[in-house]
Amino acid sequence: MTRKTTRTKAPYQVDVLTIILVSALVLFGLVTLLDVFCDPFDGTETELADYVARMHFAFLWRQIGNIAISLLVAVPLAIFDYELYKPFAKTAYLVCLVLLLLLVLAGENTYGAFGWYKIGTRAFQPSEITKVVLIILLSKTAAERYERRGALSHPLDVLVCGLYVLVPFLLVLLQNDFGTAMVLLVIAVAILFCVRLHWAYLAAGAGASVAAAVVAWRFFFSEVQKNRIRVFLDPTRDLKGDGLNVLHAKQVIGSGGLWGKGYFVNGTLIQTGYVPVWHSDFIFAGIGEGVGFVGSVVLVLVFFWLFFHWLRTALRARDTYGRCLAVGCTAMLVSHVFENIGMCMGAMPVTGIPLPFISYGGSNMLASLACVGIVMSVYARATGRRQLK
Repeated sequence: MTRKTTRTKAPYQVDVLTIILVSALVLFGLVTLLDVFCDPFDGTETELADYVARMHFAFLWRQIGNIAISLLVAVPLAIFDYELYKPFAKTAYLVCLVLLLLLVLAGENTYGAFGWYKIGTRAFQPSEITKVVLIILLSKTAAERYERRGALSHPLDVLVCGLYVLVPFLLVLLQNDFGTAMVLLVIAVAILFCVRLHWAYLAAGAGASVAAAVVAWRFFFSEVQKNRIRVFLDPTRDLKGDGLNVLHAKQVIGSGGLWGKGYFVNGTLIQTGYVPVWHSDFIFAGIGEGVGFVGSVVLVLVFFWLFFHWLRTALRARDTYGRCLAVGCTAMLVSHVFENIGMCMGAMPVTGIPLPFISYGGSNMLASLACVGIVMSVYARATGRRQLK
């Protein structure tokens, strides 16, 4: 089926709501990081200088630097028409595959995975950038085939899209980064849903996923990954490792009660290192302790307000490609929020997935703000939607 499209010219529209919500999340993240990196307060602080003396601003400035670098990518993505992404998609994809492959062959083990390049005192995680590149390439490929032949049902179209996902998925899995590999699958499913992938392929994919899970457990999962799943089912199995970490995280969240203990106060557990990687993977534990149940719910609602807005942007997109981009970016961030918060509360296995806009780290901040730029570009041109004939 051939579809002819016409495009109407429309002025650039700034996505003010996205800017407000993301800015609020980023600022909240900076305050949270400044709090969790403090030396424990002991209640003797009476003057501002006493509080400042316990704060470590070096990590705050690093995170601000991460945000600034990320904006250098996000702002152009937001300004330029998302059609301009297409010529660079395959080249960026190949570069990401090479970077992932080199880590598989000679990567350094960090927290049980081989996903980082060390550059001085900083680290770069190419799998984070791969998520964004996959969103662009898969959206481009799926949308072009959808506009030529309708619902994605031709075997060759499905094969091409599947290979684009499968190769980075396997490379990330070989790095012992199961969490990121799952995010790649979530992105793929969301984008292919937009082009109405035939139900038979969905059924086949579900069956293949079950078989792949069995094979991965037997041949690919490291003992660290297997133990994380066992601990998820029964945290008491490992009271010296991941199981204890999850129990401690839940204790820290629960200690915040309804309204929280507050930030920069005496008696908080997160500043004592009671949970590991408290500035990244388990940062939600510090949030729960600081702002309590009410504050945590407000944070989750802000995230879902942003995601709902992005899904509305997808519905208003001028073409299938823009719709796929917006849905893919939303799926990526939803999976991060779901996995990170679920992990801290013991509802998901420990996977090392950071909380977008809040966790400390440059690679995830870059990927998250890049998604912001992409969706803003789709929003800006939504009123110029193509009319199908």
